[in-house]
Amino acid sequence: MEEQHIPDFIVIDDDYINNVICQLIIQNELKATKIIFFTVPQKGLEYIEATYSGPEANDAVLFLDINMPVLNAWDVLDQLKNSSEWVKHHLRIFIFSSSLSHQDKQRAADNPLVSGYIEKPLKPIDLQNILGNRPSGQTPVPFLFYT
Repeated sequence: MEEQHIPDFIVIDDDYINNVICQLIIQNELKATKIIFFTVPQKGLEYIEATYSGPEANDAVLFLDINMPVLNAWDVLDQLKNSSEWVKHHLRIFIFSSSLSHQDKQRAADNPLVSGYIEKPLKPIDLQNILGNRPSGQTPVPFLFYT
């Protein structure tokens, strides 16, 4: 059987409690994966550009909160739109929000950089859907912290 490639996980969210929940869920489901948290979106963007801009970079999943001070998710996506093709190739972006707004969901669906919309809090089924290994019968889904 072919070994599954596990991507890095990047969370850009200013909510500390949500970040702790994400850490626990991801580490529980995927024991050996890199998880990096940013509470300042600009620092997350700088990290993404520096880390995922070449052909040798690992793939990554980005969980991006909508409502943050200074830069919100839409601002971050506007900046990522100008990233190198390598960054876009290595990165799968999921809007990650507590917003139930149909407008937010539609805006995410209309953005070509966004792979999906996940409602907080993160659940194990969300990771299973993202990685494509859903449990039978279910419907589709080193820790660093930067402030």
